[in-house]
Amino acid sequence: MALNLKTTVKIIRRFIALSLLVLLTTGVAALTTGPRQIAQFEREALRCAREVFRYPGQYAGNDYVVELNNQMIRETVIKQAKIAFAGLKQGEIEKFKNGDFDFVALKDATNISVAAFIEAAAVNELVNREARRIAAKRRIFADVAIVFAAGQVRVSGKIDMKKVPGNPFMFLPQNMSPFDVTLSVRSDGSRLMLDIISGEMNNQPFTPELSQIFLDWLNPLWDFAALPYQAALDQLHITPAGVEFSGRLFE
Repeated sequence: MALNLKTTVKIIRRFIALSLLVLLTTGVAALTTGPRQIAQFEREALRCAREVFRYPGQYAGNDYVVELNNQMIRETVIKQAKIAFAGLKQGEIEKFKNGDFDFVALKDATNISVAAFIEAAAVNELVNREARRIAAKRRIFADVAIVFAAGQVRVSGKIDMKKVPGNPFMFLPQNMSPFDVTLSVRSDGSRLMLDIISGEMNNQPFTPELSQIFLDWLNPLWDFAALPYQAALDQLHITPAGVEFSGRLFE
């Protein structure tokens, strides 16, 4: 059930783009990784890269490395990050610093690796900012709050069940329902998957059927094998303080 579908899926895509390029809502169905999602990922990755190159970097061996400390990428405060671009020549770096490149040029010029940490408060700000951008009539979730724990996330708020794909009662009038759910994210080969640890809605425990509706709706969060180039999220650690991750793009 995670954040907001038009807000959850978009956040997840942005978060993955941030985490792979330097650093979890758009869609009304499961996060299938198709041409539209790939194009969106590439646009977000390009925007991230252009912002990263505005910060100073230095050479470390054959890599051009940019380190971030409490700096902004795509309106999100990055507590710490190390982004290494392998294969860039000095002349290319000057062009990239000027923003004179597109996604194809980025892909052809370099391999990218990243290790980063984003604090829990920054993730909450990202979620709420994206939620506010969704027209009220299209919002599935409201008043979302996220609390991080070791290896899992607790999400609470309100949900409009009549907008949830797979809900067998969506034709009936329904009010926004309060919910509280604890989730974990795991990797399954090239895919990121969501699991529901526990949850309740309208102060009633989730039934297995309701849990399955949401899992079918949201999984997989992302399938890296569907990208037309190599990418991987190598590590993802959720802690009470925030999210730590590392990944690679074009390697």
